[in-house]
Amino acid sequence: MVEIALSEAEARFDRRRRAIGLVTAPVVLVALIAMPMPGLSQPAHTLAGVAAMTVVLWVTEAVPLAVAALLGPALAVLLGVAEAKVALAAFGDPLIFLFLGGFLLASGLARQGFDRRAALWLVSRRFVGGSPKRALYTVGFIGFTFSMWISNTAATAMLIPVVLGLYETVKRVAPGDAETRRKLDRFGGGMCLALAYASSLGGSATPIGTAPNVIALGMLEEQAGMQIDFGTWMAFGVPSAAVMTVVMLIITARAFPAPVARVEGLTAEVERLLADLGPMTKGERRMLVVFALTVAGWLLPAILKLSLGPGHAWSQGAKVVLDEGVVAMVGACLLFMVPSGERSSEGERVRLLDWEAAQRIDWGTLMLLGGGFALGKLTFQTGLAEAIGRGVLDVAGPIAEHPAGLLAASTLLVIFLTEVTSNTATTSMMLPVIIGIAKTSGFPPVATAVAVTLAASYAFMLPVSTPPNAMAYGTRLVRLDTMVRLGFRLDLVGFVVLTLVGIGVLQAIFG
Repeated sequence: MVEIALSEAEARFDRRRRAIGLVTAPVVLVALIAMPMPGLSQPAHTLAGVAAMTVVLWVTEAVPLAVAALLGPALAVLLGVAEAKVALAAFGDPLIFLFLGGFLLASGLARQGFDRRAALWLVSRRFVGGSPKRALYTVGFIGFTFSMWISNTAATAMLIPVVLGLYETVKRVAPGDAETRRKLDRFGGGMCLALAYASSLGGSATPIGTAPNVIALGMLEEQAGMQIDFGTWMAFGVPSAAVMTVVMLIITARAFPAPVARVEGLTAEVERLLADLGPMTKGERRMLVVFALTVAGWLLPAILKLSLGPGHAWSQGAKVVLDEGVVAMVGACLLFMVPSGERSSEGERVRLLDWEAAQRIDWGTLMLLGGGFALGKLTFQTGLAEAIGRGVLDVAGPIAEHPAGLLAASTLLVIFLTEVTSNTATTSMMLPVIIGIAKTSGFPPVATAVAVTLAASYAFMLPVSTPPNAMAYGTRLVRLDTMVRLGFRLDLVGFVVLTLVGIGVLQAIFG
C-alpha cells in the first residue's frame, strides 16, 4: 500500500484538529444535556448530546472513527437512553455480516493474486494500443469494476501499485526529453486520481461497494419500511455511477493530458509483465468460482422477482433464504475450506484464505457501521430525528417544502460535508435527519435517502475526503491545488447527476 504523504502544514493542522476535538467533544456533550430543549423527551434530550459529541469526534478525528462509533452507543446506555441489548443490537445486524463477507472475499482475491493479473490483462488489450490516454481510461474502468464488489479502499490499495508500475513502464518506453518526462509525471498523477475517483464511484454501484450503502439499506428498512435488494440497488446505482465515471474520466484526461498520443512498446511491456505471472493458478480459478457463486447468490432473488414476479413461491423463498449477509458469509467461509492447490512446508493443504490473512481486514469499518446503525436507530426510537426534521424544515422554509428541493439541498450539503469528514460518518450523521425531515414533510424518503447516500461517495477535492484520495495523493505525483480544482468541478457535476437521478430514475422506481 502506498504510504500517505502529508506536508508539515497538513500534519500540524491535523494535530490541532484532533486536540480541539478532544476538548470540544465532552464540552458539547455536557452543554447539550444541560441546555433546556422543550418538546424533547429526556432520552431524546440526552441522545442529542451523545450524538453531537460523536459527530465532533468523527469530524475532528480526535480518536479513531471506530472508537467514536463504539463510545456513542455505550454512553447512551450509561446515560439511560436505552438498554444495552437495544443500543448494541445494531452491531449484530445482518448487513454488518454482508460487509464482513465482502472484506473476506476481497482478501481472498488479493491473496491469490487475481487482482494484479486482471489489471494487467485489461491494460494489455488491443483497445489500449499503446495509448497513455486509453490506459488512463482503462485504469478507471478497472477501479470502477473492482470496487463494485470490494471496498473502494481495498480496490485502490491493491491496484495503485499496478498503476504506478504502468506509469513507470510508460516512462521507460516513452521519448526521453525533459519536457515529455515532466508531462508524463503529471499524467501519472492523473492516472492515480482516475483510479481513486473511479473506485469511489464504483463503490456506490452495489450494496457492498462502500459502507454508506450498507448504512442506507439498514436505515431505510428500519425507519422507512423499505427493503431494497441487491438487484434493485444496482438498477439505479450502476447507471448513475457509470455516467459519472465516464464524465470524470473525460474531465480528468483533459486536466492531465498525455504528452504523446502513442507509446511504442507499451503493450509489449505490459504483456511481458503478464507473462511473468505465468498461467492462472488453481487457487485463482477456485477463488473465482467461489466469488462467482457468491455474486449469483446475491443477484438471484432480484432475477427471480423480475422473471417470475414478486408473488411467486420461488421468489418469496429466495428472498428469505438468500439473505445478502448470509450469502456473503457462506461464500467467505468457503474460502477457509477450499484448498488452493498448494501445500505448506509441513505438507498441509493451503486454503484459499487463512485466519491470519483474515485478521488484517478493516475491522474498524465494521465497528463504525455498527455504531452508525445504533445511533441512527436510537434517534428514531427516542423521537430525536423527528424533532430535528421539524426544526430543519422551519429553517429551510420554502426550499424543503417540495420533494425535489429537499433532495437537491440534502445532496449538495452531503457532497461538500463529506469532503472534510468520513463518508461513513457523514451518512451515519445525516441519514436519520434526512429521513426524519422527509417523513415529517409527508414525502417518500427513499429517493432523497439514496441520493444522499450516493453523494457521500462523491468526494473528490481533498486527500482527507476518502482513503482512495489519500492513496493517490500519497504517491507524490498529485499536487494538492490541482486536486482541489479538479475535485471542485467534479463535485458540481456529481451534484447535477445525483439530483437528476434522484428526481427522475428513483422517483420512477419507487413512486
